[in-house]
Amino acid sequence: MAEDKILLIIDNFRVGGIQRLALDQLCLLADLGIPTLAYYRQARATDNNSNFLILEKERINAKSLLVQDLPEGDWAQLKIIIQLLRSNNFSIIINHSVGASVILRIAKIVTRKKVVIKTFIHQLPTLSAPIQRLKRFIYALTSDEIYGYSRAVVEDWNKRSHRNLLSGLILGRKQLVVLRNGIYLERLPKIPARAKFNKKEIRMVFIGRGVSWKNIEFIISTLRRHKNKNISALLVLPYITPENQRLLELEFKEKIKFEIGKKIEDIIFTPNDINIYPVDYGPDAEFIESVSLNCLEMACIGIPSIVTKNGVDTWPELVDLEIIHEVDWKKISDFDNALEVVGNLSFNLEQLDKIRGLASVTNNLIAIRTT
Repeated sequence: MAEDKILLIIDNFRVGGIQRLALDQLCLLADLGIPTLAYYRQARATDNNSNFLILEKERINAKSLLVQDLPEGDWAQLKIIIQLLRSNNFSIIINHSVGASVILRIAKIVTRKKVVIKTFIHQLPTLSAPIQRLKRFIYALTSDEIYGYSRAVVEDWNKRSHRNLLSGLILGRKQLVVLRNGIYLERLPKIPARAKFNKKEIRMVFIGRGVSWKNIEFIISTLRRHKNKNISALLVLPYITPENQRLLELEFKEKIKFEIGKKIEDIIFTPNDINIYPVDYGPDAEFIESVSLNCLEMACIGIPSIVTKNGVDTWPELVDLEIIHEVDWKKISDFDNALEVVGNLSFNLEQLDKIRGLASVTNNLIAIRTT
């Protein structure tokens, strides 16, 4: 679609999965020669935290990505977006900010543009407070098309939209569609040679913020339980928070390597690495998504992941290819067995090509531009 011109909207560019996906989309769009403008709504939240605009400054400049902040306040942002729609012939708005949906709809009505607003739901509705959840639902419904990044998100949405007649009338007007995330493959580090795996060593990898539901404590408890074995950990964190400051002072800290505020491509992974993603949404969680963007990144460089059981429905092919393994974290023996089994796996180039083909952000953008 040579006539494409795309506007991308996001809340902020703090280090996180949504922001990573957005930047990966922008990089591929630049490679394809598709003119794209990106605007973020929260300048202070971006500037006051570890953010991709700094981490990825070199790539952003090299690809001439057009990324700008919007002024604070819905009214001020509406005026800018109206100006943008009037002065550009956008065909698609990729909207990663549910809160911006209403603003975008008003701007579309005012300018009478035929641009298609495609809004992405990046969080399980269950994880939001009831009032916030209702707001997000109503805001999203003002979009032309709505996508969920996982099957769990779509199933959660559908259950709530069919809970009763009223919710069905309000929320059931639009069908939520699964559109899987993807990775910009060119930014990934070199694939480790797992065929040279040293079976006497295992290094557990944890990537992400040390928030409670990501369950970094499981990594620590595993190290403690296996303190006399040749098992270590690599903790890749965007920053050190007061909550995870204590990790620097553990009695077995020599078994932990920290990488703070680094991009994935700047980290040296080894053939002994196994990504651990022990996400825990709580005992009452009905819908679970176990395969994070970081799991996809690791899969693309040949590093398998052990993830939470019953949350892999979005990526069954990766389970079949054995790059993703699910366990019940409460059954310690199951995890220990999985650690041993996964540690003995190796992946040939044909398998890795299949994995990378499945997880590429190319698939994500093709769907956005053709549906």
